[in-house]
Amino acid sequence: MGPCFAVMAYFIVSFAVFSARTWIKGMPVDNEVVGRPASAMLSRYFRHFIMWMLAPWQRGVVKLGITPNMLTFASLVAALGAGVAVAVGHFALGGWLYILCGILDILDGRVARIRAQVTSSGAFFDSVIDRYAELFVFGGLTIFYKDSWVLYAVLLASLGSLMVSYTRARGESLGVTNLNIGVMQRPERLVYLGTSMVFAPLVEAAFGHGALPMYALVVAGVLLLAVSTNMTAVRRVRHTMAILDAAQVPVVHQAPVVVAEPRPEQRIDQRPEPRTEQRPERQMMASSSSSTSVGKLMPLRAAGSR
Repeated sequence: MGPCFAVMAYFIVSFAVFSARTWIKGMPVDNEVVGRPASAMLSRYFRHFIMWMLAPWQRGVVKLGITPNMLTFASLVAALGAGVAVAVGHFALGGWLYILCGILDILDGRVARIRAQVTSSGAFFDSVIDRYAELFVFGGLTIFYKDSWVLYAVLLASLGSLMVSYTRARGESLGVTNLNIGVMQRPERLVYLGTSMVFAPLVEAAFGHGALPMYALVVAGVLLLAVSTNMTAVRRVRHTMAILDAAQVPVVHQAPVVVAEPRPEQRIDQRPEPRTEQRPERQMMASSSSSTSVGKLMPLRAAGSR
């Protein structure tokens, strides 16, 4: 517990210094925080504090030449350690390891931008590791609460967390932007669940857990995530569908032209008459008769002309 208290003291002292500096000289403003939409569950003041506190560590990582992918993989290791610690009941250690996972996840993107190492493969690797990290922590909670009704809340929170990320990824693949909406995105999930795990042993020692299962503060955090993550996923689904429906060009369906089939009697009338070929002897008789008639008429025409 000694290292956990040391980390807690570091955060408390840093927050006090940040608040005093803000009151005297004004609040240090981080451009990335300003460029992101506001969050109802995580104030800009707190996010500016986190970035200010991480600035010295960020400069040290850059000087040491640590790559963004190394930081991403380190965040996975921290999440795995958090899941194992939670599974065996060491919630304070698990909470701090989960917060460390989030800090490393912040640093890998910022270091990539500072060193001009932003790549599509790095972004893909980071997204995949983030999903694994969340599943490791929820897996540890599942093991610890396997004999309690909290198990169902953990599964629902895990499902909602994955769907929040999937709806954004799928929407962006279809060309929809501005999907950083909802009350429980990844930073909020990490802060609320990690903080609840850090302080859960202290609350348990001071007040107990009453009718709830052990570590009531963690139970409250899981219930919060179970509801808010799925609300965020549903909101992103509705937002994405509305944009896609508005951008879709309506298709005009024309009624097919039906050609009426002719009735049987019409078919018979429209058939061409069959041609009858005359035999050779009939053709000779017709020609002789025509010549005879002409021969009889010629003298009359001659007499008349005279």
